[in-house]
Amino acid sequence: MRLPLPDAFPTEVHVLDRLEPRLLPEAPWVVIGDAAVRQTWQDSAMPEPPGSLWVQVGEAHKHLETLLPWLEHWASIPLHREAVIVAVGGGVLTDMAGLAASLFLRGLAWQAWPTTLLAQVDAGLGGKTAVNLLAGKNLAGAFHPPQRMVVCTAFLASLPSRQLESGRWELLKTALMEGDAAWAECILDEATPAEPSLVRALALKAGKVHRDLRESGERKLLNLGHTLGHALEAASEFRLLHGEAVGLGTLAACFLAESEGLPPFPEDLLQRICLRLTPLAPEIAPWDRCLPWLLRDKKAVSTGTGAAVHCVLPRSGSPAELRFLPTEAWGPAHARLLTALS
Repeated sequence: MRLPLPDAFPTEVHVLDRLEPRLLPEAPWVVIGDAAVRQTWQDSAMPEPPGSLWVQVGEAHKHLETLLPWLEHWASIPLHREAVIVAVGGGVLTDMAGLAASLFLRGLAWQAWPTTLLAQVDAGLGGKTAVNLLAGKNLAGAFHPPQRMVVCTAFLASLPSRQLESGRWELLKTALMEGDAAWAECILDEATPAEPSLVRALALKAGKVHRDLRESGERKLLNLGHTLGHALEAASEFRLLHGEAVGLGTLAACFLAESEGLPPFPEDLLQRICLRLTPLAPEIAPWDRCLPWLLRDKKAVSTGTGAAVHCVLPRSGSPAELRFLPTEAWGPAHARLLTALS
């Protein structure tokens, strides 16, 4: 199905249960894909034009240096301005491919074919492309929306259980961002997140992106769980997967919201979330290792007395709220997170 989105929305979004070549570009195109999913692509009789690249990528490769051989390869083919880059892989690959497409010839069109639940719910839609710097995650990037995003649930069947669970936290984040405890319960109950949840989450994200393409207002709500989550991820030396860190950060945001006087979510829901996250407790870095990463967060702003950041605070029964708080406000929430998962 094609999601009904505003006419001016920069990305066409399709949700399918099998790969379909008809959605590939009509213009000249090449694949930049994750080698781990090449077999699935080939088994579905999807074409691979000359000049396609299948690469091994992970968080450790998410740097500008990784992009240079791709750019040189595209120049050697050569690709021209009417060409389209088709990115096939998880969130790291689509983030990097979108940024590379934005750089080559000052901007090639591209398509996102995300292959993990995390990428399908989060990284593929919205046009935020980036790589990491030594100082933190996603600090070098550009807004460069894909022409088309194709979400194929067939990819999820081959995902390791840990990767599937990692993506589930991004879905749960969306439910809590909306204040919808019942939807959150459904997401926790599903063995594999169902297509209706994917469609709903994508439609919600698309609406916020359409109204706030450059993330100056309501799009910031999509960062629920990411503020402390990015710090936890980096402080763990990336032993935590991104979605796992977002899950931990989202639970901490629930605790911070409650301490700020916002309506809390039902205790039984929070307990279920705690039980699912408890195996990750050994990877939660101490607060003194997290704080430096929070201070470097791209959303942090220097103040006369330190640094502050826009915090997304979820509340039961209503959409999440943005509050500008000192980075140190996350300290008690971090402490409560450790206690809740011990």
